Amino acid sequence: MLSDEIGAVRVIGKLGSGKHPADGMTAHVCCGDGAYMTIINPQSFEDGGPEWTCRYGNVGGIRYSVASILGSYDYLLSDNITMKEATARLRLLRAARKSLSAAIGEG
Repeated sequence: MLSDEIGAVRVIGKLGSGKHPADGMTAHVCCGDGAYMTIINPQSFEDGGPEWTCRYGNVGGIRYSVASILGSYDYLLSDNITMKEATARLRLLRAARKSLSAAIGEG
């Protein structure tokens, strides 16, 4: 279970586990008030990541992960939240990505 602490990050599945094609490609970020957004896990780029898989691989196995990423991105752009809230969420997503990148020495 993902922590309810704002900014908490949980990678979905384990990279290279072989259990599911999307394992390790994404992470959920807690944005507060029960809201979570999905980002690409930069650690997945070593194996191509979701972008490479969508362009050149078998997208069928990761379609729900990609849909979740797109949904999060679209929500940031929508009129469903204020610019202030969108900016706050974007800062959380950027911090989460930075922490995931730092874990592999790219941060």
